[in-house]
Amino acid sequence: MSVSRFDYPANRNAARTYTRYGRAVWPPTDRWALTAMELAPFVPPLGDDFLRRLVVLREVVELELRHSRARGATDAGFHDAASVAGSLRSLAECLPAEMDRDALLCRASAVEDGISNEHLTALAGITEDITIVCSHILTWTAKHATGLPTAFGCRSDAERSALVPPAIACVSDISDYLRSLHVDLRLGDFPIFAPTRLFFIAGEGALHPKHIAYFLPDDEGVKNSLFRKTYYFANTHEQLLIAESASLADQFLDVGPSFEPGAPAFRSIPTLGVLGHELGHAVARPATSYGDLHALDWWSSAALQEVAADVFGILILAEVWAARFDVDPAAVITYHLAECLRYLNRGLGHFPDSDGMYLQLSYFVHIGALRIDQTHSAVVTGEPSTVLAGLRSLARVLADTLLAGGEAQAAVNLFRRFGPQGGDMVQPLIGALAELPSTSVEYVQDHLDQCPVG
Repeated sequence: MSVSRFDYPANRNAARTYTRYGRAVWPPTDRWALTAMELAPFVPPLGDDFLRRLVVLREVVELELRHSRARGATDAGFHDAASVAGSLRSLAECLPAEMDRDALLCRASAVEDGISNEHLTALAGITEDITIVCSHILTWTAKHATGLPTAFGCRSDAERSALVPPAIACVSDISDYLRSLHVDLRLGDFPIFAPTRLFFIAGEGALHPKHIAYFLPDDEGVKNSLFRKTYYFANTHEQLLIAESASLADQFLDVGPSFEPGAPAFRSIPTLGVLGHELGHAVARPATSYGDLHALDWWSSAALQEVAADVFGILILAEVWAARFDVDPAAVITYHLAECLRYLNRGLGHFPDSDGMYLQLSYFVHIGALRIDQTHSAVVTGEPSTVLAGLRSLARVLADTLLAGGEAQAAVNLFRRFGPQGGDMVQPLIGALAELPSTSVEYVQDHLDQCPVG
């Protein structure tokens, strides 16, 4: 089984037909390149016993994943919840901090009893350093409609975490800025944001492509929770930026400064960019509701919500946070367009966020904020200030369609006009990307493979 990753109609039609799909790479194509990332340097120094217990958790989760596939990937809970919970409780014994232990014991209880408001309330009062999660987590909406067994371990990233409080302290300025775009825009509640370094992964989450963040408990199927927390894997994101975004930007992007993920000018931008995306999801008007749009066209709804998060998030970074963090707005635009290329290179019709990146590029080309060389080189050119003006324009369009309430058809029309089925001005770039593989991170966990369980 193999697909063309840029065949939008075929890929959209195949969405959610991968119920028992068992290959490591999704979508099913051989046009993938893997970049190795060692997780051993990020493991907390808690001794060999901790590693052995991680091995046990990995084995338990992999067995659970096989059971889930056998029954058609339905989110029916764990096959052997007692074993999963027992493994988590065993790991909790190795954690030195009381809050970390309490959080893990709470999650062990949720595995056995189901996630409840009591569990979520308890987690809301805990600030973790070392986090271990095991749950049924939704990975890709076009692959499965429900969650599959995944376990991950991560540890707080002190440098990047230090960026969050001063960014959040700007909420009043962000609100004023949003009203300058559209008088009706408001910033609602947004999740706790935790920059971390991933050190362990097992189950569905260990397959390809990789997530740079999980949004809990939303990704566990619990909606409208008062407790929401985003675990952002900064080390995974950095690896993808170096291995793919920078390479694609070097080949296809001529807008502003060159993208160098390791350079001081870009050091804080990825973390602030992902945080901005989270705030972007919280931007709304009083009438905003996605129910009618979801019923009319769930794919357009998902893609446009990602577009809105991207657009408002990058504007917040470039026009509110940049001055406070001594960041060049032109570097923010370079970063965003490099990420557009990376997401676009994953293909069309498989990922709503990738289709949303296509829409953004299409819109910018349509209004003249960007140009795409119509030859085989397909280089994207433009001026950062003009792209910023294009982002403000698109933000206002989204405010009057996606966020307006009662405008479901107008929102679908926006997606159809500028998305993959209508935005043909991006096709030269698609043709050039089709000759390249997409990139995913291969997590290397040899330190676990070489650790005996007994």
